[in-house]
Amino acid sequence: MSSSSSSTSATIYTLPAAGNNDGSNTPSPSIREQIELALKGTKEIQYPGEGEEDRAWGYKRSVPTLVLYDEEGLRLYDKITSSAPEYYPFPDELHLLKEHGEEIAQSMGFPVGGGIAKRHRRTPKEDEQGRNQDEIPDRPWKPAKWGDVALGKYNNGVNGEEGLAGKEGSRERDLKSGQAHGQGWDVVELGAGQTAHLLLALSSSMTPSADGSAPITYHPLDLSEPELRRVLGEMEEGFGDQLRGKVSCIGLHGDYDAGLELIRQGKLSSLGQEMSASKDKTDELGLEDLSVSSLENERIINQTGALPIPILSKGEEIEPKEDSPLLSPESIKIITPQSEISMLPSEITDSQPSCRSTSNDDNDNDSGTWSPLSSELESNPAYVQHQDPKKVQNSFLHTTRTKEETKTRPLHMVFLGSSLGNFDRESAAPFLESLPLKAGDTLLLGLDGRPPQGNEGKRKVEIAYNDPAGYTKRFEEHGWDVVKNELGLDASNQVKFVGRYNEVLGRHEAYFRSLDEQTIHLPTTNEDITLAKGELLNIEWSYKYSVSEALNLFSQADLRVVNSWKAPDSEYRLWLLERPQVIFPDRLSASLTKTENKMAVERAAGVPKWNDWLDLWKFWDHITLQMIPKEMLHKKPIDLRHICLFYLGHIPTFLDIHLTRLTKGSHTEPEYFKTIFERGIDPDVDDPTKCHDHSEVPMSEEDWPSLSEILSFRDRVRLRLKGIYDSLSTSTNQKQFTRHTGRVLFMTYEHEAMHAETLLYMLAQSDLTRPPTAVSTPQWDILARQWNANKQENRVLAFEGGQIELGHRDLESEDADHTTADTWENHEFGWDNEHPNTIKRVKPFKIDSLTITNQDYLTYLQSTGRYAALNKDSAPASWLQVSGSDEWQIRSLYGALPFNVAAQWPLMASKLEIEEYARWKGGRLPTEEELRFLWESQDGPRTVGEGVNTGIKNWHPTPPTNTSIDNAGKKIYGHNGGVWEWTDTPFGGLGEDFVPSVIYPGYSQDFFDGKHFVVLGGSFVTIPSIAGRKSFRNWYQSNYKFSFIGGRVAYDV
Repeated sequence: MSSSSSSTSATIYTLPAAGNNDGSNTPSPSIREQIELALKGTKEIQYPGEGEEDRAWGYKRSVPTLVLYDEEGLRLYDKITSSAPEYYPFPDELHLLKEHGEEIAQSMGFPVGGGIAKRHRRTPKEDEQGRNQDEIPDRPWKPAKWGDVALGKYNNGVNGEEGLAGKEGSRERDLKSGQAHGQGWDVVELGAGQTAHLLLALSSSMTPSADGSAPITYHPLDLSEPELRRVLGEMEEGFGDQLRGKVSCIGLHGDYDAGLELIRQGKLSSLGQEMSASKDKTDELGLEDLSVSSLENERIINQTGALPIPILSKGEEIEPKEDSPLLSPESIKIITPQSEISMLPSEITDSQPSCRSTSNDDNDNDSGTWSPLSSELESNPAYVQHQDPKKVQNSFLHTTRTKEETKTRPLHMVFLGSSLGNFDRESAAPFLESLPLKAGDTLLLGLDGRPPQGNEGKRKVEIAYNDPAGYTKRFEEHGWDVVKNELGLDASNQVKFVGRYNEVLGRHEAYFRSLDEQTIHLPTTNEDITLAKGELLNIEWSYKYSVSEALNLFSQADLRVVNSWKAPDSEYRLWLLERPQVIFPDRLSASLTKTENKMAVERAAGVPKWNDWLDLWKFWDHITLQMIPKEMLHKKPIDLRHICLFYLGHIPTFLDIHLTRLTKGSHTEPEYFKTIFERGIDPDVDDPTKCHDHSEVPMSEEDWPSLSEILSFRDRVRLRLKGIYDSLSTSTNQKQFTRHTGRVLFMTYEHEAMHAETLLYMLAQSDLTRPPTAVSTPQWDILARQWNANKQENRVLAFEGGQIELGHRDLESEDADHTTADTWENHEFGWDNEHPNTIKRVKPFKIDSLTITNQDYLTYLQSTGRYAALNKDSAPASWLQVSGSDEWQIRSLYGALPFNVAAQWPLMASKLEIEEYARWKGGRLPTEEELRFLWESQDGPRTVGEGVNTGIKNWHPTPPTNTSIDNAGKKIYGHNGGVWEWTDTPFGGLGEDFVPSVIYPGYSQDFFDGKHFVVLGGSFVTIPSIAGRKSFRNWYQSNYKFSFIGGRVAYDV
């Protein structure tokens, strides 16, 4: 490791070059070689579109983007950002960082002042005072580059290389991590840019450390060492006093691949320790001692990626790392299967606070991700005694967590300047998916949007990328000077910069146009090429993303939108994203391999794949092991349901019963569980003594099985299911994959998903429930301001009527005719009440575009004089009265929220309550066929898809929205906010052809009683395969108040 030293004290690490995709050590081509390869081009002309005007923009050759970014190019680029106001991405992004920096910091999980009770809307006078008091000096910070091939290989741009390594294991989000625990945060910016204003916001509420150990470490990652030096130096010059003791800087000199690999290896947080150990104790790292011209301790990590052993001062000790526990037959356990998962204690402890707790104590939850087992749990000797420990250790059954992994600092990545636009659309999602984000980490992404369609929007982009003063032209054409210098060309070889906005493809395209016919000699290969007069050479393009395109991009990359901020005068946005611990794709997962190469279980469209089970178990385990405290296991949050512990046993018991019948085998021990846990209850709300056939459960707490017994049983059942999938995935057992087998796998999967939702609406009624941590904690004050400011107006939609198809064809008795998968692999499974498909005639009707909100219902109560007398019994169960006052709050999985926060959420209430509102408004509830007709109409809302609040994207409702058209001309379908919807249709079979299920005969027909009504769609915690299946029908009693069900008003014509 080499280093250079001076009297100053900031550090830049030079990273080893990342290996090629093929794993070889072949050196990267030189700039000359890249130029020559690009100029050789292709045989056929490539046209950037299929329209007539695209014919004029065809090209065969290109110029690598890296020629733009030598030192002179960077100086010219700075001129664009500082002197060309037409280039709106830069000032708009800077405005967002300055104007919304505190909101962004708060949403990222940094401590900031205020909260729901403390924050308020600032008046214009306060805004003006704040601007005067908090004036920040403007500097021409270099934004992320348009494109730099040396930073990656997508579109010759700044973009990382395809095929980066996969995701790291997840860890529990600790909302009180960081400075409070002495842990701190790492901020990594891809490309050294304009992050100073963000760093000010992130550190605004922090107290400078007395010992100089700043809680935030900023890591700008850039290929250009001079740019790293310049940006860090200018940051010190402009903001050093404000950041001193709060933010330190360790620059990373290298490309994205090398920087991301450093993060994956868990070595990012070690850089500061390594650096500190090699310096005098009194010599701090950070902005406080940084100068523009010289930086101390420039280092290169050795090619093995290893960091040197820290040099310890006298009396210091290194904390030993905890080795992974040795695997023995007694310790082999199934845990929640996922890649690199950590262990949790099996018992639910009392160490975590209730979500209703008001304590400010710091609770260090060191439990990791959701693995239910520890060494205290019972194992099954009959199973483990024949296992190979090494094979099990390397399988999904066994992983461990070291102290080092537990103590990884939160990572916040920053990717600004719309640099992602330099990726082609096919490459952007894989790059984002490759980012090593764990639970508690975030990505702040700057992304330019498509302008409004038409000449005005097109003109705005074209002027931004070719300003009238010529700054962009000089910058781009300097790149040709670099080409001439590399190839030894003379003054006769001239080109002109031209560009256009391609509205169809949503991208700006930059080219060089040859001014004359000219011959160019390629010295490396000793070849000549000829450019025709007027021939175009592609330089780069910058993609713009409409809202629907951005949401689709994030969905493909397994990223969740935490929040976004839009520039007032353009479509530029800052998106704050995270990778949630629980992710459900909009459809059951499918292999990327060709269909003919898949095993039958992978080809079957309606059968959950093994990965779908893993996703579901993460969801289930998070609910049961993270949100239910120990003292709640034997409680009933809802009197009409069992205690919480019952559901922990019911799910694996139900699965085991049906696997036993499927395999004609024996029940998993203990067999008596099936007598306790086989079936739950749905008693008559008016007379709870009336109930369908159900399991008899113990009366006293001591007679129930222990939690550890239930979890051990659950894991043996999961292992049993894994064995079935393994068997079906071998070529010798393909003939065993009958449609009946597929139905059992489908049914048990959806059964568990439905009970997860049951548990959640039960937990929403309890003050003991712990908040979900699978996603970042919502910042309610920020969201409330946005929701209330962007409230959408209800519209009454009129339909002339027509026909609508309900249900689908899925007759269980026909399973016997399909004994091999090739005859049924495209079959759609459903429950017995979804068969048969039926055509219904719909009369003309009108219906509200939005569901009834809490605010709507409050207005109704106040208008009818009922609000004054409202109490616990007469209010919706989703409402909660503040003790000792007439104020009402809204229940959520995060605890009770102030009414103004959830005022625009859909009302969750019984059918009777929503019917009363509808009659007051002059309408009624829609029928089943009317609601389906709305959802399948051209402009109606949808129940699944990007932007729709189903599929556990959020763990709370959101305001309902109308369907709209984005700037790409694509529809953004509205949604109801994340609730099921009541209909006025009594629950029963579809027509006279109802046939009860053979394998689950009581599923539907036990509730054909005239008291249950059809509910459709899905809630915010309904998995996509249910919410998106048009034939799915749910049902509840009309006076049942606790489910996540809302409604909308329909009207007769």
